[in-house]
Amino acid sequence: MDLHHTDGGHGRHRRRQTRRRIAVVGLAAAVLAGAILVATLWPGGPASSDAGQAAPSGSGASAGASADPGSAAPGAARSTPPAAGSPGPEASSSHPAAGSPAPAASSPIPGVGAALAVGRAPHYMAVAPDGRFGYIADPVAGAVLRFDLGRAEVTATIPIPDAPPELVTFAPDGSRAYVSAYRDDFSANYIVTLDARTDSRISAVPVGRGPYAAGTTPDGRLLYVPYYDEDHLDVLDAATGAMVGRIPEEPCPHWVVFTPDGRLAYTTNHFSDVVTVLDVARNAVLTTIRVGDGPHSLEMSPDGARIAVVNYIAGSVSLIDVATNTVVGTVAGVGAGPQDVTYAPDGRHFYTANVDDGTVAVVDALSGAVTARIPTGASPTSVAVAPDGRHAFVTNFGDGTVRVLDTATG
Repeated sequence: MDLHHTDGGHGRHRRRQTRRRIAVVGLAAAVLAGAILVATLWPGGPASSDAGQAAPSGSGASAGASADPGSAAPGAARSTPPAAGSPGPEASSSHPAAGSPAPAASSPIPGVGAALAVGRAPHYMAVAPDGRFGYIADPVAGAVLRFDLGRAEVTATIPIPDAPPELVTFAPDGSRAYVSAYRDDFSANYIVTLDARTDSRISAVPVGRGPYAAGTTPDGRLLYVPYYDEDHLDVLDAATGAMVGRIPEEPCPHWVVFTPDGRLAYTTNHFSDVVTVLDVARNAVLTTIRVGDGPHSLEMSPDGARIAVVNYIAGSVSLIDVATNTVVGTVAGVGAGPQDVTYAPDGRHFYTANVDDGTVAVVDALSGAVTARIPTGASPTSVAVAPDGRHAFVTNFGDGTVRVLDTATG
């Protein structure tokens, strides 16, 4: 299997060949009785930021689930994980706002629903803060698709003529969405702003090479833009698109999340195998955290205590403690080529979209056990969860579908 994916398809993520170190790390797995048994390193407390070190005494292993839909992981010895805290409000649009009803309890084994034909190659879906709909970036169709969560169907198509749309994020109030659009050769690169109330295009601002998963500050004033082919982030005024800052970083900043209070931002640096911590007030780098090989997506837990980072090449998830900015757990072998990670709104589980083996893994956020590995379609590239926690929607880039999962218990 070629883990570099130099073929140029968006869903089969690429790592550019440069003078920088590019290491290929095979997934550590052994085939036994038709199942893939993977070790899970889960230290019992704060550890070194090097996620690759050996587990201290007292840590254990858990078993990954089989590839059958809805199958549970076999039982295994587990260490006592670090406390994750109680669920609470979080800035991500995939979780309920403060004052909303408590989300449904997430199931360790989601039910598998229909695979719906959506667009041509749905790459990434973001759910609006009100939970009524999501926007899906489809680079092959050259459009963003409005997907009604209740009706489970596309209700509007918004052409993006500037460049193929790759990723999308909402403003905290849901009034706008920001689309990262770029061509494979980086000859056209834009942040496109959409009016989410009218499903119309407001503006397109030229930016650096390969704008990736941008994020807005919790107050909605600023948009932080990472780049596939740059060594910095740009900070834009979210209302006007004007650049107000630039932050030098390690190569290929990919994804941005903020602490709920907006003081800190975290970015994955895909070619450097680190997560960078930023002081938002000063737009300055505070520290870097060594994670696994090829960190891609990351998300804050609903209580704001942990950050989950999927490592695309290593096939693992690193768990960062926000209080100490250290890696306190590693879940090995979640799947081949994990590209996206999303928490259930109740914080009990998180989901990884594994683009290279066509599955979504379900991970117990407390124990680190992989409780299910669900085939969803060809090249799943994102998992979006409704704020009420009852359904997840998986974009399958390779077969033009969105798979619906029933994620609630009972």
